[in-house]
Amino acid sequence: MTKQLVVLCLFLVGVLGYAQKMPVSYDFGEKFNDRHRYSNLLTIAEDGEGGYILVRGYFQGMILKPKGYLIERYNIDLEFISEYNYKLKGLDFIDGFLTNGQLNLLFLNYNYGTGQYEYWIHRTPIIDINFKPQKLLSIASEEVRSPVGKNYYNRNFTKGFSTAILFDQEKTGFIISTHHKKGKSNKHMIHMYDTAMNKKYEQDLKYEIEEKNFAFENIAYSKVT
Repeated sequence: MTKQLVVLCLFLVGVLGYAQKMPVSYDFGEKFNDRHRYSNLLTIAEDGEGGYILVRGYFQGMILKPKGYLIERYNIDLEFISEYNYKLKGLDFIDGFLTNGQLNLLFLNYNYGTGQYEYWIHRTPIIDINFKPQKLLSIASEEVRSPVGKNYYNRNFTKGFSTAILFDQEKTGFIISTHHKKGKSNKHMIHMYDTAMNKKYEQDLKYEIEEKNFAFENIAYSKVT
């Protein structure tokens, strides 16, 4: 038994030594100064021409607050091409995607005048950036602290309003899940859209399933002939 353990240890040492000698090469991209020191990378997508579109949210002020979004474009060698500063604040960024040369940014807003959560899509061509907002959905609810569900796999929701968005792997469409729970009222809706922002389907899950508090793992769309 001792001999077998010794042989196993020598084998592992040999494997690790070989792995450390494997040729690995890397290059640093172009370095440049960024005047927006405080920012978060929110989403990245291929631009269809071998390059990439990056969206960063940036923060400014003595007390850092979100002030807008930087739309950056890079070529296939990750060399900087252009930047657009989309000065927008007061909305919660949900997700973004690129389709047919159009950049789409999804936001959630609470409208105090109507007492509703609103989903907005801000769309623009990537060649000549000119954002145009469009409201997709409104859900009546009291305001809650953290309405956007970030954890799809281990969800613990007891009351108030919670929402999540989920794309299929090919990003041919997406669903907006809205869950509103207050007292005995427990309403969970699924809203499905294609990437042209057409609403394709809506389903109330209240009577469809026994378990009312669940999380999403993945979605897939069947092909309609």
